[in-house]
Amino acid sequence: MVGLMMDATNALEVSSSKVEVTDVHEEEKIRFIFWDELSASILKISAVELRKKMHMEKNRRSLKEFKGFAYPTDYVMEELGNKLIYDELNYDEDVLKFEFKRLFSTLTGIYHKIMYVVNGQNGGVFFLHGYGGTSKTFMWTTLAAALRSQGKIVLTVATSGIASLLLPGGRTAYSKFKIPVPLFENSTCNIDGNSDLAKLLKVTNLIIWDEAPMAHKFCFEASDRTLKDIMSDTVDGDKIFGGKVIVFGGDFRQILPVVPRADRSDIVHSSINSSYIWDECIVLTLTKNMRLRSNAGSSDADELKTFSEWILKVGEGKISEANDGIADFEIPDDLLIKEFDDLIDAIMKSTYPNFLNMYNNPDYLQQRPILASTIDAVDTINDYVLSIIPGEEKEYFSSDSIDRSKLTINASLFSYSLQNS
Repeated sequence: MVGLMMDATNALEVSSSKVEVTDVHEEEKIRFIFWDELSASILKISAVELRKKMHMEKNRRSLKEFKGFAYPTDYVMEELGNKLIYDELNYDEDVLKFEFKRLFSTLTGIYHKIMYVVNGQNGGVFFLHGYGGTSKTFMWTTLAAALRSQGKIVLTVATSGIASLLLPGGRTAYSKFKIPVPLFENSTCNIDGNSDLAKLLKVTNLIIWDEAPMAHKFCFEASDRTLKDIMSDTVDGDKIFGGKVIVFGGDFRQILPVVPRADRSDIVHSSINSSYIWDECIVLTLTKNMRLRSNAGSSDADELKTFSEWILKVGEGKISEANDGIADFEIPDDLLIKEFDDLIDAIMKSTYPNFLNMYNNPDYLQQRPILASTIDAVDTINDYVLSIIPGEEKEYFSSDSIDRSKLTINASLFSYSLQNS
């Protein structure tokens, strides 16, 4: 079998050299199709069935759940490898080394403290605390580039979906660690000890968890119990998180866990610093506002600095007299829209000046968000914007599946990315 795989790999190299590939995705497609046929010949199942297996793995399902499909033996899967581990190692190390060199010049001692523990691989839990603009995301990017350029595995997750999009290779923590919903005090993650995900976690060198203060403490405790179980056969398996190195990050001035029908005390008690895990955390603090430094030469640098300092004082409760966390304070006049006939129209003109001439420019739109506290407010603003844009309004629908009963052509022509586009 090894000889077959080596011959096939050589054949792939020869065949690839005869094909002019101008698109990276096309090259991957060629390799995938070839690997399909090779894998199928080893497994003695059809390439179509193998594709079904790989697609179901991507969607957290298994062919074992359905009768009638051939399933690879453990030995064959060992030969083909763990797809999750392959995905986490499938980074261009040369590109990441270049990225790391670019980022390294501005690093602080915090980076070296974390890397020292990661290189030791004896376990450790950090919490990187810093308000908005102190480059927490920059730190995650640097750590990931440094380790992945060395062929090591870094899992980057975040509590919210939006935050995960800012991380290199990011996923939500709920998705990556299969955290159950609803979550209880004694819950564990839905990870089987013999699954590919468990094997991936065993060889992971660093876990980065951004926006940790937004998650309920039960999320971290469930992850701790699960990792201890997965790593139970190792020397450090009885340590916190099974001896894995984890770096949490976030800002307690921002959103805390959402607890239905809870009072202030319940919400505070549900956050990570009320968990036994907090006693094991080494707290590291970022204090320099890198956004201000990057805009030091701009014309509005002083205005940005004043606003950043004011918003920080609001978050720390220092904007008014001593209080117990509830206080009234005045918003500066330069931040308010005071003269208007139509509130929505005034907000639009303030946020999007010259909108009708610029609405087709994506960069113009991306740099000017309007934040709203309720869905109703969002709908009102969106309806108003659509009403002033010239032209006829059109609605486009996406689909997650195909109605095969009405299909007259091959369903495989409609990829999932096409259906959702």
